[in-house]
Amino acid sequence: MQDQTNLQAKVIAHAKKMRVVSDSTRTKCVDGGYRGEEAVGAIAIPGAHLGISMALLDLGFSPEESFELVYKFSSKDGNPYCWHTDTHEGHNGVVVGCGHCNAAIGNGNHYGVEGEKTQELLEIIRKAQEERENMESVILDREHAEQAILVITSTDFTVKPWDQEDDIQFFIYDKIRHLQMLKSLTQFINQSGKELSYEDLVASSDRQTNSTLGLLGSSKGKPIFTVDVSSEEPKVELVGQAPVIE
Repeated sequence: MQDQTNLQAKVIAHAKKMRVVSDSTRTKCVDGGYRGEEAVGAIAIPGAHLGISMALLDLGFSPEESFELVYKFSSKDGNPYCWHTDTHEGHNGVVVGCGHCNAAIGNGNHYGVEGEKTQELLEIIRKAQEERENMESVILDREHAEQAILVITSTDFTVKPWDQEDDIQFFIYDKIRHLQMLKSLTQFINQSGKELSYEDLVASSDRQTNSTLGLLGSSKGKPIFTVDVSSEEPKVELVGQAPVIE
């Protein structure tokens, strides 16, 4: 209990110090390794836009459709399709430095999609990064040291993941803004003539998120806190822990 109390105090201090204005024109991953001014305030979701494309793959869309639909959705307002890798890519079997995508490539049975299809999606995104406008990739340079998962429930403000001054990292998930984006994306896809259920999209995203949380050594079993930074005094509550998949 004492350890949890100490950790909750750390979460409160971090949320208060690293509170920033939200920027809903961009997404970033939940990864705790974003530094300084990298993707500040962006909607933190598993895999960034790539993670949304992964959920569409699970729902029967082809790799091409899964990328194009999310790309067109983000770029219609001039906003970039966002994804990331890291400096571990290409070493020790790491196909891509985004743990959400890399885990899906190696453990397709947990994501509802064959790993080969996820890798095909990744190659489409890499090609688009080289050839198209409105593509944004960040190369993270860090070692995972996240102490917990923070689920942000406020929308006007969010929390930066890495306090480099005190060397404290947390996973950040902007849950409400993610759900708002998925609802808007569902409407966009249905208006384009394809059929998609918002409930199915959320269920797929949640299932894949829980798979990643349970598979990655950096996240499995870690405490989960909800964090509301609507005001300067954060409201923090311990709500559970990440699953563990062996």
